[in-house]
Amino acid sequence: MRLVGFMQVSNAKLGNFLMSSKIYIQSLDDLLKLERGPTAKRLILSLLSQPRMATLSLRQLIAWGELLGQTPAAIRVTAGRLVNEGLLETVGRGVYTIAPKGLALKNKASEWITVIDQLRYWKGGWLCIHTAHLSKTNRGDLRKRQRALRLLGFKEFVDGIWIRPDNLKFNASQMFSKLCILGLDSNALLLRSDVIKHGQARSPLELWDGNALNASYERGVALLQSSEQKLKGEDLRTVTRETFLVGEHIIRQINTDPLLPPDCVDTLKRKKLIQSMKQYSKFCHFKWSQFLALSA
Repeated sequence: MRLVGFMQVSNAKLGNFLMSSKIYIQSLDDLLKLERGPTAKRLILSLLSQPRMATLSLRQLIAWGELLGQTPAAIRVTAGRLVNEGLLETVGRGVYTIAPKGLALKNKASEWITVIDQLRYWKGGWLCIHTAHLSKTNRGDLRKRQRALRLLGFKEFVDGIWIRPDNLKFNASQMFSKLCILGLDSNALLLRSDVIKHGQARSPLELWDGNALNASYERGVALLQSSEQKLKGEDLRTVTRETFLVGEHIIRQINTDPLLPPDCVDTLKRKKLIQSMKQYSKFCHFKWSQFLALSA
Protein backbone atom coordinates (compact mmCIF):
# COMPACT_ATOMS: atom_id res chain seq x y z
CA MET A 1 0.00 0.00 0.00
CA ARG A 2 1.39 3.37 -0.98
CA LEU A 3 0.43 6.21 1.29
CA VAL A 4 -1.25 9.08 -0.47
CA GLY A 5 -1.63 12.53 1.08
CA PHE A 6 -4.94 14.03 0.02
CA MET A 7 -4.77 17.36 -1.78
CA GLN A 8 -7.98 19.07 -2.78
CA VAL A 9 -7.50 20.88 -6.07
CA SER A 10 -11.04 22.00 -6.80
CA ASN A 11 -11.41 25.03 -4.55
CA ALA A 12 -9.69 27.80 -2.63
CA LYS A 13 -9.10 25.66 0.46
CA LEU A 14 -6.38 23.73 -1.36
CA GLY A 15 -3.66 26.20 -0.57
CA ASN A 16 -4.52 26.44 3.11
CA PHE A 17 -4.18 22.67 3.36
CA LEU A 18 -1.00 22.39 1.30
CA MET A 19 0.74 25.26 3.01
CA SER A 20 -0.34 24.27 6.52
CA SER A 21 2.83 22.34 7.29
CA LYS A 22 5.29 25.19 7.89
CA ILE A 23 6.10 24.17 11.46
CA TYR A 24 9.78 23.44 11.97
CA ILE A 25 9.72 19.74 12.78
CA GLN A 26 12.92 18.54 14.40
CA SER A 27 11.82 15.15 15.66
CA LEU A 28 9.09 12.55 15.60
CA ASP A 29 7.87 13.66 19.03
CA ASP A 30 7.59 17.26 17.78
CA LEU A 31 5.38 16.12 14.92
CA LEU A 32 3.07 13.97 17.01
CA LYS A 33 2.66 16.71 19.62
CA LEU A 34 1.82 19.39 17.06
CA GLU A 35 -0.25 17.36 14.60
CA ARG A 36 -3.92 17.56 15.51
CA GLY A 37 -4.94 15.05 12.92
CA PRO A 38 -6.88 15.63 9.70
CA THR A 39 -10.38 17.00 9.40
CA ALA A 40 -13.13 14.50 8.67
CA LYS A 41 -13.26 15.65 5.04
CA ARG A 42 -9.53 15.40 4.48
CA LEU A 43 -9.38 12.02 6.20
CA ILE A 44 -12.17 10.46 4.13
CA LEU A 45 -10.81 11.72 0.82
CA SER A 46 -7.26 10.76 1.74
CA LEU A 47 -8.25 7.20 2.65
CA LEU A 48 -10.32 6.67 -0.51
CA SER A 49 -7.42 8.01 -2.59
CA GLN A 50 -5.14 5.20 -1.41
CA PRO A 51 -4.33 2.75 -4.24
CA ARG A 52 -5.68 -0.26 -2.30
CA MET A 53 -8.54 1.50 -0.54
CA ALA A 54 -10.66 2.58 -3.52
CA THR A 55 -13.87 1.53 -1.75
CA LEU A 56 -14.52 1.65 1.99
CA SER A 57 -17.58 1.03 4.11
CA LEU A 58 -18.95 3.58 6.52
CA ARG A 59 -17.92 1.27 9.36
CA GLN A 60 -14.29 1.37 8.16
CA LEU A 61 -14.34 5.14 7.74
CA ILE A 62 -15.71 5.53 11.27
CA ALA A 63 -12.99 3.25 12.66
CA TRP A 64 -10.31 5.42 11.00
CA GLY A 65 -12.06 8.54 12.22
CA GLU A 66 -12.09 7.39 15.84
CA LEU A 67 -8.42 6.50 15.54
CA LEU A 68 -7.62 10.05 14.41
CA GLY A 69 -9.91 12.05 16.67
CA GLN A 70 -13.13 12.26 14.63
CA THR A 71 -16.53 11.26 16.01
CA PRO A 72 -18.77 8.77 14.19
CA ALA A 73 -21.32 11.55 13.69
CA ALA A 74 -18.72 13.77 12.02
CA ILE A 75 -17.72 10.98 9.63
CA ARG A 76 -21.35 10.17 8.73
CA VAL A 77 -22.30 13.80 8.11
CA THR A 78 -19.14 14.54 6.13
CA ALA A 79 -19.50 11.44 3.94
CA GLY A 80 -23.04 12.46 3.07
CA ARG A 81 -21.96 16.00 2.32
CA LEU A 82 -19.18 14.77 0.01
CA VAL A 83 -21.71 12.66 -1.89
CA ASN A 84 -23.92 15.74 -2.31
CA GLU A 85 -20.90 17.72 -3.55
CA GLY A 86 -20.21 15.05 -6.16
CA LEU A 87 -16.79 14.14 -4.76
CA LEU A 88 -17.93 10.71 -3.51
CA GLU A 89 -20.46 8.19 -4.72
CA THR A 90 -21.96 5.07 -3.17
CA VAL A 91 -21.36 1.68 -4.77
CA GLY A 92 -23.54 -0.20 -2.31
CA ARG A 93 -25.36 0.49 0.91
CA GLY A 94 -22.93 2.40 3.12
CA VAL A 95 -19.97 1.80 0.77
CA TYR A 96 -18.15 4.78 -0.73
CA THR A 97 -15.67 5.50 -3.52
CA ILE A 98 -14.27 8.59 -5.24
CA ALA A 99 -16.74 9.98 -7.81
CA PRO A 100 -15.67 11.07 -11.31
CA LYS A 101 -15.70 14.69 -10.16
CA GLY A 102 -13.15 13.82 -7.49
CA LEU A 103 -10.70 11.93 -9.70
CA ALA A 104 -8.55 15.03 -10.14
CA LEU A 105 -8.13 15.10 -6.37
CA LYS A 106 -7.09 11.46 -6.32
CA ASN A 107 -4.56 11.97 -9.10
CA LYS A 108 -3.08 15.01 -7.36
CA ALA A 109 -2.79 13.08 -4.12
CA SER A 110 -0.72 10.39 -5.83
CA GLU A 111 1.64 12.80 -7.55
CA TRP A 112 4.48 12.38 -5.06
CA ILE A 113 5.05 8.79 -6.21
CA THR A 114 6.17 9.87 -9.69
CA VAL A 115 7.42 13.38 -8.91
CA ILE A 116 10.96 12.62 -10.12
CA ASP A 117 9.51 11.74 -13.52
CA GLN A 118 8.33 15.35 -13.87
CA LEU A 119 11.90 16.65 -14.01
CA ARG A 120 14.19 17.19 -16.96
CA TYR A 121 17.67 18.58 -17.45
CA TRP A 122 17.79 22.33 -16.82
CA LYS A 123 19.34 24.28 -19.69
CA GLY A 124 19.23 27.61 -17.84
CA GLY A 125 15.83 28.79 -19.13
CA TRP A 126 12.98 30.21 -17.09
CA LEU A 127 9.20 30.11 -16.89
CA CYS A 128 7.75 33.55 -16.18
CA ILE A 129 4.22 34.47 -15.09
CA HIS A 130 3.16 38.09 -15.57
CA THR A 131 0.45 39.26 -13.16
CA ALA A 132 1.07 43.04 -12.88
CA HIS A 133 -2.02 43.81 -15.00
CA LEU A 134 -4.33 41.75 -12.75
CA SER A 135 -6.48 43.35 -10.06
CA LYS A 136 -5.19 43.36 -6.49
CA THR A 137 -8.35 44.73 -4.90
CA ASN A 138 -9.92 41.33 -4.22
CA ARG A 139 -7.74 39.91 -1.46
CA GLY A 140 -9.23 36.43 -1.80
CA ASP A 141 -8.34 36.23 -5.49
CA LEU A 142 -4.89 37.65 -4.77
CA ARG A 143 -4.22 35.00 -2.11
CA LYS A 144 -5.36 32.21 -4.43
CA ARG A 145 -3.18 33.55 -7.23
CA GLN A 146 -0.05 33.79 -5.12
CA ARG A 147 -0.75 30.43 -3.49
CA ALA A 148 -1.02 28.70 -6.88
CA LEU A 149 2.29 30.16 -8.00
CA ARG A 150 4.08 29.15 -4.81
CA LEU A 151 2.69 25.63 -4.95
CA LEU A 152 4.35 25.11 -8.34
CA GLY A 153 7.63 26.58 -7.18
CA PHE A 154 7.37 30.14 -8.52
CA LYS A 155 8.91 33.10 -6.69
CA GLU A 156 8.17 36.80 -7.29
CA PHE A 157 11.32 38.28 -8.85
CA VAL A 158 10.04 41.83 -9.26
CA ASP A 159 6.55 43.22 -8.72
CA GLY A 160 4.15 41.25 -10.91
CA ILE A 161 6.75 38.88 -12.41
CA TRP A 162 6.99 35.36 -10.96
CA ILE A 163 9.68 32.97 -12.15
CA ARG A 164 10.92 29.40 -11.75
CA PRO A 165 13.59 27.34 -13.54
CA ASP A 166 12.19 25.72 -16.69
CA ASN A 167 13.19 22.20 -15.61
CA LEU A 168 9.79 20.50 -15.61
CA LYS A 169 8.51 18.31 -18.43
CA PHE A 170 5.19 20.15 -18.72
CA ASN A 171 4.68 22.17 -21.87
CA ALA A 172 3.39 25.74 -21.60
CA SER A 173 -0.28 24.74 -21.92
CA GLN A 174 0.04 22.03 -19.26
CA MET A 175 1.79 24.36 -16.82
CA PHE A 176 -0.76 27.12 -17.33
CA SER A 177 -3.61 24.66 -16.87
CA LYS A 178 -2.11 23.36 -13.61
CA LEU A 179 -1.70 26.89 -12.30
CA CYS A 180 -5.29 27.81 -13.16
CA ILE A 181 -6.65 24.68 -11.45
CA LEU A 182 -4.76 25.74 -8.34
CA GLY A 183 -6.15 29.29 -8.44
CA LEU A 184 -4.24 31.44 -10.95
CA ASP A 185 -6.36 33.90 -12.93
CA SER A 186 -6.86 32.79 -16.54
CA ASN A 187 -5.92 36.32 -17.67
CA ALA A 188 -2.36 35.92 -16.40
CA LEU A 189 0.42 35.57 -18.96
CA LEU A 190 2.92 32.70 -19.13
CA LEU A 191 6.21 33.29 -20.95
CA ARG A 192 9.32 31.23 -21.54
CA SER A 193 12.72 32.91 -21.48
CA ASP A 194 16.22 31.66 -22.20
CA VAL A 195 17.79 34.28 -19.97
CA ILE A 196 16.76 36.85 -17.37
CA LYS A 197 18.76 40.10 -17.51
CA HIS A 198 18.51 42.47 -14.58
CA GLY A 199 20.52 45.07 -12.73
CA GLN A 200 20.76 43.14 -9.49
CA ALA A 201 24.00 41.53 -8.37
CA ARG A 202 22.40 38.32 -7.14
CA SER A 203 21.38 35.36 -9.26
CA PRO A 204 17.64 34.65 -9.64
CA LEU A 205 18.35 31.24 -8.08
CA GLU A 206 18.98 33.01 -4.77
CA LEU A 207 15.23 33.56 -4.47
CA TRP A 208 15.09 29.98 -3.15
CA ASP A 209 16.87 28.89 0.02
CA GLY A 210 18.62 25.76 -1.18
CA ASN A 211 20.29 25.10 2.16
CA ALA A 212 16.92 25.15 3.96
CA LEU A 213 15.46 22.74 1.41
CA ASN A 214 18.43 20.39 1.77
CA ALA A 215 18.01 20.46 5.56
CA SER A 216 14.28 19.70 5.21
CA TYR A 217 15.08 16.64 3.07
CA GLU A 218 17.46 15.38 5.74
CA ARG A 219 14.92 15.98 8.53
CA GLY A 220 12.26 14.16 6.54
CA VAL A 221 14.43 11.09 6.06
CA ALA A 222 15.37 11.09 9.75
CA LEU A 223 11.69 11.41 10.72
CA LEU A 224 10.66 8.42 8.59
CA GLN A 225 13.51 6.24 9.82
CA SER A 226 12.89 7.21 13.45
CA SER A 227 9.18 6.44 13.17
CA GLU A 228 9.69 3.05 11.52
CA GLN A 229 12.25 2.03 14.12
CA LYS A 230 10.10 3.25 17.01
CA LEU A 231 6.98 1.44 15.80
CA LYS A 232 8.48 -2.03 15.54
CA GLY A 233 6.65 -4.15 18.08
CA GLU A 234 3.98 -1.53 18.85
CA ASP A 235 0.26 -2.35 18.84
CA LEU A 236 -1.81 -2.10 15.68
CA ARG A 237 -3.67 1.11 16.57
CA THR A 238 -0.49 2.95 17.51
CA VAL A 239 1.25 1.94 14.28
CA THR A 240 -1.73 2.81 12.09
CA ARG A 241 -2.28 6.23 13.66
CA GLU A 242 1.36 7.30 13.66
CA THR A 243 2.10 6.12 10.14
CA PHE A 244 -0.89 8.05 8.84
CA LEU A 245 0.23 11.28 10.53
CA VAL A 246 3.90 10.93 9.58
CA GLY A 247 3.10 9.84 6.04
CA GLU A 248 0.71 12.75 5.47
CA HIS A 249 3.33 15.20 6.76
CA ILE A 250 6.09 13.93 4.47
CA ILE A 251 3.82 13.63 1.43
CA ARG A 252 2.74 17.26 1.88
CA GLN A 253 6.43 18.18 1.94
CA ILE A 254 7.15 16.26 -1.28
CA ASN A 255 4.05 17.46 -3.13
CA THR A 256 4.81 21.12 -2.33
CA ASP A 257 8.55 20.94 -3.08
CA PRO A 258 9.58 23.48 -5.77
CA LEU A 259 11.48 20.74 -7.64
CA LEU A 260 14.52 22.89 -8.27
CA PRO A 261 17.49 21.84 -10.45
CA PRO A 262 20.83 20.66 -9.02
CA ASP A 263 22.19 24.21 -9.40
CA CYS A 264 20.08 25.12 -6.36
CA VAL A 265 19.53 21.99 -4.24
CA ASP A 266 21.08 18.61 -3.55
CA THR A 267 18.87 16.47 -5.76
CA LEU A 268 20.26 13.27 -4.26
CA LYS A 269 18.90 14.29 -0.84
CA ARG A 270 15.51 15.00 -2.39
CA LYS A 271 15.56 11.63 -4.13
CA LYS A 272 16.50 9.91 -0.86
CA LEU A 273 13.48 11.49 0.86
CA ILE A 274 11.13 10.18 -1.84
CA GLN A 275 12.72 6.73 -1.71
CA SER A 276 12.44 6.73 2.10
CA MET A 277 8.74 7.62 1.83
CA LYS A 278 8.19 4.73 -0.57
CA GLN A 279 9.91 2.39 1.88
CA TYR A 280 7.76 3.76 4.72
CA SER A 281 4.66 3.02 2.64
CA LYS A 282 5.74 -0.60 2.31
CA PHE A 283 6.25 -0.74 6.07
CA CYS A 284 2.66 0.50 6.55
CA HIS A 285 1.09 -1.96 4.14
CA PHE A 286 0.65 -5.00 6.37
CA LYS A 287 -0.55 -3.05 9.41
CA TRP A 288 -3.05 -0.98 7.44
CA SER A 289 -4.41 -4.14 5.84
CA GLN A 290 -4.88 -5.66 9.30
CA PHE A 291 -6.66 -2.56 10.58
CA LEU A 292 -8.96 -2.51 7.57
CA ALA A 293 -9.82 -6.17 8.03
CA LEU A 294 -10.66 -5.67 11.70
CA SER A 295 -12.84 -2.64 10.98
CA ALA A 296 -14.74 -4.22 8.07
